Amino acid sequence: MLHLYSKACEYALRALCQLPRLGNPVRFQAAALCELAEIPEPFTRKVFQSLVQAGILKALRGPGGGYEFARPVSEISLLDVVLAIDGEHAFDVCAMGLSMCGRHNPCPLHDAWAPFKSRLVEELRQKTLGDLLEFAARGANAMDKQGAVRICLCQAGVHSCSGHA
Repeated sequence: MLHLYSKACEYALRALCQLPRLGNPVRFQAAALCELAEIPEPFTRKVFQSLVQAGILKALRGPGGGYEFARPVSEISLLDVVLAIDGEHAFDVCAMGLSMCGRHNPCPLHDAWAPFKSRLVEELRQKTLGDLLEFAARGANAMDKQGAVRICLCQAGVHSCSGHA
């Protein structure tokens, strides 16, 4: 079935949404973000390497090490993040998960999904990591019992949502 992005992308976004809880530091540690987000650190570190390779993060070596953003978060679109992790064909999947679906052999939902997919991609292009971090800062009061910020991209907008499993 339809997944907007991979588990790897979800973990990266969940980890980065913890930055406001740490005071939005310029330099940050994957371990601290993963602990707050309650996600696996080794896997998230590998995902962060994709963000480093895409020029979204810089890996810092030496004592204290960690990461910092390679450019202002207001210039990093959410689409940049998704494509860095999930690749350029991230949105080429069938809404029903059917591998044989395509332009020449469309599934029953193919034509209905196309305008939604286009709108989603455009919204992800327009929304920035800065927007997501602002949301996370506002949402710090709307945390669930485990302390993890819930992220939702309902209707192609980023907001706090508790209506989904």
